[in-house]
Amino acid sequence: MRTVAMVLTGARVLNVYTGEFEQTNLWLDDGRVVSRLPHPDMKARTTVDLAGQYVVPGMIDAHVHIESALVAPSEIGHILLQHGVTTIVADPHELANVAGTAGIEYMIKDARQTPLDIRYMLPSSVPCVPFDNNGATLHAADLEPLYKYPEINGLAEVMDYGAVARDDADTMAKVHDAYAHGHHADGHAAGLTPEQLEVMRAHGMDTDHESATVADALARVDAGMYVFLREGTVERDIANTIGAVTPRNYDRFAFCTDDKTIGDLIGEGSIDHNVRLAIEYGLPAELAYTMASNNAARAHRLTDRGALVPGQLADLVVVDDLNSVNISRVGCILGVVIKLS
Repeated sequence: MRTVAMVLTGARVLNVYTGEFEQTNLWLDDGRVVSRLPHPDMKARTTVDLAGQYVVPGMIDAHVHIESALVAPSEIGHILLQHGVTTIVADPHELANVAGTAGIEYMIKDARQTPLDIRYMLPSSVPCVPFDNNGATLHAADLEPLYKYPEINGLAEVMDYGAVARDDADTMAKVHDAYAHGHHADGHAAGLTPEQLEVMRAHGMDTDHESATVADALARVDAGMYVFLREGTVERDIANTIGAVTPRNYDRFAFCTDDKTIGDLIGEGSIDHNVRLAIEYGLPAELAYTMASNNAARAHRLTDRGALVPGQLADLVVVDDLNSVNISRVGCILGVVIKLS
């Protein structure tokens, strides 16, 4: 008989591949999902009865600037885990604009103090425009050595459309390096036409978070991008963009916060707030929770998370009510974290 660390019983578990909540056990061991099936030949050292509750994969913020919260990466972990967020994909370009690669390395190393998994996209535009008088200038040759860090997940929002359109050598080298290291490049396509979106996509930018309308979001899907629907402190786009999501195209959408103050993160929440709003505006809960987890993982090529199936990380969220996203427990790769009141 095999013994595993834990079994969760009695809950309805979201299967992101079928879009259904299934009444099943969830066997966990060594930080990963072992099985969802009945196993008379398996026992667990700990049994957690979750009767009447729901289990969904850990939520992922697909694009965020930690600096906007004015706290260190290790500190933001305390807040986000309470809101069901187990992974974030951060762009440290604010600190990089001040402190260059030393600032990026600080962010990476400080994040190792929290069980929140913080992945970083290397800033593509430091400075944002050539005439900026800032603290650093980062070329492709400056960024490439940072791929030695396992926390690096690619190239952050490429916002200089002109450089892309004219095949600027340094910009294209940054994109090339991201793909050469097995990652990808995020776009930043605010105000671009469908023709310009095609140029961005053809040059390697496969995501975007700058949709302000349904038409914006659908144009990005048409161009072959993943679309991150944003709800932050200043940019509040869910109400005006969620109508773009349908059962036929929902797999191209995920959620992000981009810039959110620590006060709003504590008071409103993070991606859990995006999910709550999406459901309030009519999106089926199973689609909203899938967008918040599996879709974001696929967009960022994080193949070890986003679904509660064998072999995946045991990143999970226990909720009492799907619509209100009332979280009772958060499980991450370092154990079970009880939500603080």
